Amino acid sequence: MSDTTPRSPAVATPERPPRAGGGFIAVYVLAYLGLYVAVMTPLLASLAIRLQQIDPTGKEVALGLVIGVGTLVNIVAGPIVGLLSDNTVSRLGRRRPWMLAGMPLLVIGAVLAAVLDSVPGVLLGYVVGQVGVSFVMTPLMAVMPDQVPEEQRGVVGGLLGFTAQIAGVAGFQFAGAPGGSPLPLFLVPALVACATVLLLVVVMPDRRLSEAERGTLDLAGLVRDLGFDPRRHPDFAWTWLGRFLIQFSLMFLSTYQLYFLTDHLGYELVEVTGLLAISGGAGLLMTSVGAIASGYLSDRLRRRKPFVYLAVALFVVGFVIIAFASSFAPVLVGSQFILLGAGMFGAVDLAVVADVLPNRETEAGKYMSIFGIAGALPQSAAPVVAPFVLAVGGGANYPLLFLVAAGVAVAGGLSVRPIKGIR
Repeated sequence: MSDTTPRSPAVATPERPPRAGGGFIAVYVLAYLGLYVAVMTPLLASLAIRLQQIDPTGKEVALGLVIGVGTLVNIVAGPIVGLLSDNTVSRLGRRRPWMLAGMPLLVIGAVLAAVLDSVPGVLLGYVVGQVGVSFVMTPLMAVMPDQVPEEQRGVVGGLLGFTAQIAGVAGFQFAGAPGGSPLPLFLVPALVACATVLLLVVVMPDRRLSEAERGTLDLAGLVRDLGFDPRRHPDFAWTWLGRFLIQFSLMFLSTYQLYFLTDHLGYELVEVTGLLAISGGAGLLMTSVGAIASGYLSDRLRRRKPFVYLAVALFVVGFVIIAFASSFAPVLVGSQFILLGAGMFGAVDLAVVADVLPNRETEAGKYMSIFGIAGALPQSAAPVVAPFVLAVGGGANYPLLFLVAAGVAVAGGLSVRPIKGIR
């Protein structure tokens, strides 16, 4: 069998997955990219544009409300889906049924957010879409420990790590005509996600669980199983905290960069979407280099921590440059430092959690969904905290916001120091 041929389910074992073929990896990365197009486009562009159309005077608070509530729904749904997928008995396997169930919710949520002409209506659509994201993303994350062996996780994590940045560039392209109908701005990313995830569903081997292997799922047991004891799994706990803090810092920029350029630097909205597309396009190279190099070298050197520290240093430089920017040029420069760091951190971050995952054979979905909360929770928390930071000194204090982001990133980097399961 060549390295480019997707694997047959017959060669997989729950204890240690075989080496992943190039064809399977390509489809897996494509599915991740497609789903992130549906995730990142609302966060970076479509929600901000839609809420400015509906409520221009209260857009900052409305943006925080919509993203915050929607992400909280995602946080609650994700671990439940992860636990249920670990125990799903189906002819389609454990992960496929949940991916298929999430696709219609993605489309319905996108349509509602686009056509309902009020903040509560946009909120409703975003919440429905976030439930769909949980149904798809949670089993998609579990594919990594399910089917990628340890010696390939750095490389695969590197490829997955920059999909969010590619998705962000695509999102700004969708946002390039803000005066037009909002329906394509929301619906097209959802359809892209459905198409790419469906391809993975078709070609992916997915182990079938027998009735004897399925755990007993009662309500009390469900709540109990959704938690974990940090004292028993300290490496996983520190990894979770590090990801949470890094993503928290990055959300300050990704959520408010559009308003930063319009309200603080004085650019018109029609200019901003083009400028951010330029920034993101240039950042593709930086993110790709950071992710692929970090993933490859961390596998070869068997070291993860140095790459996290270097990524954090790049974050700090980028945030400081942006904090004191007076035009788009330094924002562009600072963002490239951040995107390079994001690529490096994203690759190593996924490899680290796969390396330290507790009970990988039987509870990968559960723990990967809990880990997913570390990336999702900042989407809810950062928009809530940011208005208080922005209000310091009379309002619109974006320099302070980005300096706070730099400090939070440093704390995230230091969180990997106590991890004993990696070097």
